[in-house]
Amino acid sequence: MRSAFFIPRVLIGFALSLISVALALFAFGLTPLNNSNSLTDTQGWFHQLASALGVHLDSQKLASLPAPKGGGAGVPLSKIPGEPLQGTSQDQTAANYTGPHNNFRPVEAVHTRPLRQLPKIPPALAVRREVREPARPKPPTDTPTGGFKQTLPGPVLSAPTPTGVSWDGVGVGLAGFVPSSNPPDTNGRVGAKQYVQWNNTSFAVFNKTTGALLYGPAAGNTLFQSLGGVCATHNDGDPVVAFDILAGRWILSQFVVGADPEFSHQCVAVSQTEDATGAYFLYDFVTDPANFVDYPKIGVWPDGYYMSGHVFNSTGTAFLAGRIFVFEREKMLKGLPARQLQADLKRYANKPQFGFLPSDLDNLTPPPAGEAAFVIGPHPTSTNRLASARVAVTWGGAPRIRLTESLIAETWGIPPCVNDTDAGDHRDCVPEPAPATPADYIDNLDFRLMYRLAYRNFGGSPVQESLVGNVTVKGGNSNPNHGAIRWYEFRNAGNSTTTPTVFQASTYDPDAAYRWLGSIAMDKDHNIALGYSKSSLSVKPSIFITGRLSTDAPNTLGTEAQVQAGIGVQQAGGNRWGDYSAMTLDPVDQCTFYYTNEYLKTNGQFNWSTRIASYRFPSCTSAPAWGTLTGTVRSSPSNATLSGVVVTLSNGYAGATNANGVYSFLVPPGTYTATAADADRNCTSASPPSPTVTITSGGTTTQNFSMVGTSNLQENDVAIDDATSGNGNGVINSNECVNLNVALKNNGCANATGISATLTTSTPGVTVTQDSSSYPNLAIDATGTNSTPFQIQTSNSFDCGTEIAFDLTLTFPNGSTTVTFTVPTCTGGADQTIPSSVLDANDPTQADRLGRDGQPSGCGGKACPGGGFPGTKRFQTYNFTNSAAAPACFTVTINAATGGAGDIESAAYLNSYNPANLCQNYLGDSGVVGLGTTVGSASYSFTVPAQSNFVVVVNTTGTITASSQFSGTVSGFFDFTPGPGPCPAH
Repeated sequence: MRSAFFIPRVLIGFALSLISVALALFAFGLTPLNNSNSLTDTQGWFHQLASALGVHLDSQKLASLPAPKGGGAGVPLSKIPGEPLQGTSQDQTAANYTGPHNNFRPVEAVHTRPLRQLPKIPPALAVRREVREPARPKPPTDTPTGGFKQTLPGPVLSAPTPTGVSWDGVGVGLAGFVPSSNPPDTNGRVGAKQYVQWNNTSFAVFNKTTGALLYGPAAGNTLFQSLGGVCATHNDGDPVVAFDILAGRWILSQFVVGADPEFSHQCVAVSQTEDATGAYFLYDFVTDPANFVDYPKIGVWPDGYYMSGHVFNSTGTAFLAGRIFVFEREKMLKGLPARQLQADLKRYANKPQFGFLPSDLDNLTPPPAGEAAFVIGPHPTSTNRLASARVAVTWGGAPRIRLTESLIAETWGIPPCVNDTDAGDHRDCVPEPAPATPADYIDNLDFRLMYRLAYRNFGGSPVQESLVGNVTVKGGNSNPNHGAIRWYEFRNAGNSTTTPTVFQASTYDPDAAYRWLGSIAMDKDHNIALGYSKSSLSVKPSIFITGRLSTDAPNTLGTEAQVQAGIGVQQAGGNRWGDYSAMTLDPVDQCTFYYTNEYLKTNGQFNWSTRIASYRFPSCTSAPAWGTLTGTVRSSPSNATLSGVVVTLSNGYAGATNANGVYSFLVPPGTYTATAADADRNCTSASPPSPTVTITSGGTTTQNFSMVGTSNLQENDVAIDDATSGNGNGVINSNECVNLNVALKNNGCANATGISATLTTSTPGVTVTQDSSSYPNLAIDATGTNSTPFQIQTSNSFDCGTEIAFDLTLTFPNGSTTVTFTVPTCTGGADQTIPSSVLDANDPTQADRLGRDGQPSGCGGKACPGGGFPGTKRFQTYNFTNSAAAPACFTVTINAATGGAGDIESAAYLNSYNPANLCQNYLGDSGVVGLGTTVGSASYSFTVPAQSNFVVVVNTTGTITASSQFSGTVSGFFDFTPGPGPCPAH
């Protein structure tokens, strides 16, 4: 799982237990998967490890040390500090692997509000988990024979020219962003107006022509908060940003690994319009209930969103299969329940395929009707063959996936690993200049085609299809040895079962510098651009680009150009450098390439920056400009403008109205039918219902709509007034008379008039003493409050802490509806404190600790993560009580000085704590890694039964002499002040 995690390995004499790492933020986190080691001072760590055999440590600690020299192999570390994944009780091996998980049950979509309106999870607050990267399969050992090599730079005019559009992406230098993981997995895509970049666990949206930041940076799981479940709580990374050019939609995705009970998920967001900051349809696909699906890469195809993945067992110790997944594109574009299909690729000599990619459509001309998608990758046993698969799917009532597999006679190869030590997990490969040492050399990402496998249909008779890809191979002889980029153009003639042929291929190796981490694409005129990283003992890791004109001699590229000079070298960063980069093509002009990759502004670790830059060939003539469809949407008969209405064309392109009721979006020239809809507003029909619109190149077409529907009254706010007849503390208590004012908002498609309301409740101990009121007329989007306050009376025996459930029945001339809402009681009790303290030799000890899964517990409950991290830990306990007559949710916040010698964690237990049984009486835990080292605060919540005691525990996670100073607060207590008695007589 090289892709999103960082993992070196450490054997001390004989095998030690695997170690871990992690942290993060904004409620997403995850993955062995979050990539990151962290910046912690770990003096004495190695000696502590040696003295405490079997203790699991955080990769962040390992990452801050020089790689061990000599004899030992290093323990894999994840890119983001975190806990090792816990295996299933019967972890699979190649011998008992049962194949792909095909469950045809449609996955329901969640429709979101616009992303720009959702709370943003700051990257610095995203949760990280300790998770190991899986063991890498061994590549072939044979030697590639033949194959063209280019050892001299090509013509200057054969390389693309910078457009002048270039800016820093997510990384050091953007909006105060501070990396917390390594490497960044730099990935991005250009759309009609925007550029979206997603680097491991954080993403941002930019204006594509100015580089202006439009949204972010935000933690990746910000996107999935509306979906809930593991996609909301995990932030595991390995992201892919795709743009569906046939429908003008964004496809944003990241994976979840280590979930319970279903292990691997793919979280997919499909934009409802071409605006990446707008609303989305969200899906949570279970990709494997038991195994670890790693390194997912998505390609857009007319009949599905295709994804490649590497399947490991849950502990990452066995590589089981190369697998293709297909998600039901047609349904996903409409936000309907959607299915997935899966199939494992063929094994060769009993070795599964690794490092393959699905085809990804780059132009408006789709593949021939019914054309099977392409999958190409290295042959698992020979560097003189590439493996090919044609993948055809059928949806309908009996979904089916069929693979036609064959071989392509073409060489690839394994690039050299210059330092190649066990201590560096054999990732210390690419040389860097001093002050980097050989232990700091960086990963070369061998044995895989690098994202993307870009596809274009050039039409003609016979149809001419091109796909371009690249892989890192061995360069010519040098000291030290170096890697080079081998690139390919494959061609096909519009047949769904044929094996694509190699039209041209070459190894670009103009000097002895190490080139790797490539990404390639082709423009409308057959010109090619190739971006990559370059480093040597004299060249700091930098971003470069080259390319070729369609008229150049076959198998050749032009002179390379520097996109961004590296200003620093990576030191002690775990040997990881990117997991992929991204060369994408402007979907509108079909000539402008956008490339993003990683570089460093200063020497160090966890201090990466990224660059986004655009290039084009001056000879490329832009495709016909897209036109603009715009208009205003109003309600009838009120004539009020409506926000949030989505106007969709028959090709799938769509735009939403803004606060003024105006929509506007770019569309390829053509004639389409248009529809306008907003079910959330109770809009039932539009006029005209489906007009024909013609979009001209560079022109503007106006189409207005009038919507008919009903009002949609929703509770907007509840105000408690207990100053007149209650105790005046602002909350509902027992034996109290309270006035309620319930604000309503009309989020509908028509005005609401003549509103009358009746309030009722079935909550024991509560009586509604004033149950009726009228409301003012509410225009669309207007709010209003009841004209007469509602009044309730709680009894002397009311169970303080119980939520009161209300039904507000609304009637008006053309109908009625009931709005339900709840109001908490007896809240607002004073927080209680955990005094400032330090964990040291004066504190009691325990022989294990809880694992940290990156998910702080919530009031809904969480399974105990268990232990398995032996070694002497120090702990302290603090006792509290829920005195209410109802269960209550409490929140513990632990604040700790950063920069300490080791992490701490916290957990809560019902009634008592047994350090010999970490799951006995378990209520919840902090979950995150880095508390007291790189993270200054962690909060978690849990529910305590009525009239029950609970214990908060703070413990060290390693065998440290003394922790950093910490303190805390516990909130959620009650104010039991009773009211003065019954309501006055009316």
